[in-house]
Amino acid sequence: MVEKQRMEIAVVYTGERRFEKIGLKNHNELWNTLQQDTHFKIYDKCKENRNNDEFELSGPNQVWDFYKAIDDVKEDIIIKMRTDIWFAKSSIPHIVNEILATKEGKQHFSLIGSELFNHYNVEYKTYSLPDVNIPGKSHVKTADFICITKRDQLKTKEQIYNELKIEKSKSGNRLWQRIRKSTGQYSFGQVYLIRDNFRQENLNDNYIAYEFSKKYGKKTQEATQYYNEHIPSNN
Repeated sequence: MVEKQRMEIAVVYTGERRFEKIGLKNHNELWNTLQQDTHFKIYDKCKENRNNDEFELSGPNQVWDFYKAIDDVKEDIIIKMRTDIWFAKSSIPHIVNEILATKEGKQHFSLIGSELFNHYNVEYKTYSLPDVNIPGKSHVKTADFICITKRDQLKTKEQIYNELKIEKSKSGNRLWQRIRKSTGQYSFGQVYLIRDNFRQENLNDNYIAYEFSKKYGKKTQEATQYYNEHIPSNN
């Protein structure tokens, strides 16, 4: 019997370095959990500033940063990461499961992030991405903090560049799904963006979530209140 070739995994950090010290320390818990089940390699492809951005809008630049970052990455499975993500403890088993499912061929393209209107108190929920062949349906807003993809699911660099040249949306949560060739899914969970260099006593899941949610003002007031009520020092 011929042994099936092992699917190698690359974790690729892209974009600007934001709150790197806090973020990477938090990420260690995810990587320590993942390495119990599989091998992977971490690549630092971050940029120091945006002085040489290709496009005017942030969304297209995020996607293009990723494509430039993977030019010399040879692994079959690629995980797009950013330094300012905070993983709540509850999110880690779900994300590890998604990575392993991709390695096992059970899924091919996955986007992960948060949504603060209907999922702020939901541990983790997954949805199917719309069919890429149906015009207009790709405009649904999805998660966009993390992308887990098999390399053969990605459109070519030339295709993406031509699409980004005429792109009018600045929103990454509309654009990331368009880099895939076929099926996929997106998940909302307790994953946040770090928004300050917090003191050690404030480095807990609900405080980070509270500060993240608070940045959006009144429109996420319900989520902000929920996270505030769950901060350990407030209980």
